[in-house]
Amino acid sequence: MPLRSALSRFADTQPDALALKIDARAVTYGALWQRCRAIDAYVSSLPRAERSDADLSDVPLFALHMGNTPYVAEFLAAALAGHSCMMLIDPLLPKPQVEAMLADLNPDVVFTSAPPETAPKCQAPCISILCEADLAPLLSNPATDQTTQPSAPFMIGFTSGTTSRPKAFVRHRDEWQRSLARGRAHFGMHAGMHTLSPGPLVHGLSLYAFAETLEAGAAFHTVSQFSAQTVGAHLGGADIRRLVSVPTMLDGLIRAGVDLSPLTQITTAGAKLSQPLRTSAFAAAPKAQITEYYGASELGFVTTASYQSETDPDQGVGCVFPGLSLEIRDPDTDGCGEIWVRSDLAISGYLRSEGQSAFKAMGDAFSVGDIGRLDRRDQLHLKARSGGMVISGGNNIYPDEVIQHLTSHPAIARAEVFGMDDDYLGQKLVAIIAIEPGVATPSLAEIDAHCRDGLQKYKCPRAVWIAKDWPMTASGKTASGDLRRWLTTKDARLVSL
Repeated sequence: MPLRSALSRFADTQPDALALKIDARAVTYGALWQRCRAIDAYVSSLPRAERSDADLSDVPLFALHMGNTPYVAEFLAAALAGHSCMMLIDPLLPKPQVEAMLADLNPDVVFTSAPPETAPKCQAPCISILCEADLAPLLSNPATDQTTQPSAPFMIGFTSGTTSRPKAFVRHRDEWQRSLARGRAHFGMHAGMHTLSPGPLVHGLSLYAFAETLEAGAAFHTVSQFSAQTVGAHLGGADIRRLVSVPTMLDGLIRAGVDLSPLTQITTAGAKLSQPLRTSAFAAAPKAQITEYYGASELGFVTTASYQSETDPDQGVGCVFPGLSLEIRDPDTDGCGEIWVRSDLAISGYLRSEGQSAFKAMGDAFSVGDIGRLDRRDQLHLKARSGGMVISGGNNIYPDEVIQHLTSHPAIARAEVFGMDDDYLGQKLVAIIAIEPGVATPSLAEIDAHCRDGLQKYKCPRAVWIAKDWPMTASGKTASGDLRRWLTTKDARLVSL
């Protein structure tokens, strides 16, 4: 669980069918089922480390410190289909931070893609998985069928915050079972929906795509490192029908001229899919339905929106996910307020109290502090992520609204908006932009005129910088913390207009 019954069934009914392919390494459903059960049995046979968390005290716990290596899938499947729990750690985090996380949660064993000399240090055994031979001792364990409670934990995840230490939260098997069952019908998942998701498997978008693809009996494809060339090679050599990625990766594939025409489904999340990018996606993949969803690590799904053609009107971030309900609390005169969702897919809280957090729970209703409004069709329009509101001269400004308007200018490829301390206004609004390749840089006056054409005067940035480089997180999102730091340090990668 959540994949136990599905993998067991497909191992019996289609043992030779492709389950997953990472770069050139392919694994069938029969092999995946045997391998993940053996790894689960190995972890279960280890002495249990002492842990103070009641939810984890009697659960076999392994830490997974691996990127999209060819051998990561068996370990993911061991947690999703076995009875072990995995602590999912981004290998790109600084080593001291990783070691602090391990010391805090004390797993029974650590599996890493780092060689022994650079592997993180901790009390638990740390096993480097660099080749097939490294797997052999784990796979020699006889697979056992053990009962697991539906409410048992299967994963410890971490928020992806770029400005503070990631916060640990527990995911339970029944939460994802409910989500997968509803998503199968809502997203139309079936055995022919072979999926490519080129993002990091330690992040929610690709990890969930991995789970829902295997739950449907289809083949899951990914790459060890994202590039248009490697993704194009996968798309050209397999019967892939669905692409799951953040918008920036989709944009990169389209700009590189990757052939997306065989796709029948494109799914995005992590950031709002802009109208220009949606238009470009339909041009590149005319047979595809485009679906985006909005959610959070702590909440799971919140809303989804689907588009059949480029002429479909914008739906914001869509309507509420099946089985949930939404409300906007304390709305302002424009109807914008804090988004709350009544959900049986949300976490119950963080494992540790690590300072101020946006996550709030009141009964069966949850919020991460995001701001939005519902239109007359009950479609949610997201105005700002938590903590993003800027108050300038007494006016509330939601940066996401300004970003969307800036990127509607044909010369502006990307934008980020911040509030900077100002003696007169309290905060003044500033913008950092990236220019479309091969397009002339607009003047400050042109950008200001464009902003005034669609925004109230107080929402127009008072200063604009052009970024020579655009920093991204491992999950393909804008590294806004880096951009803000470049501003404060007057980094040469930013040029003032």
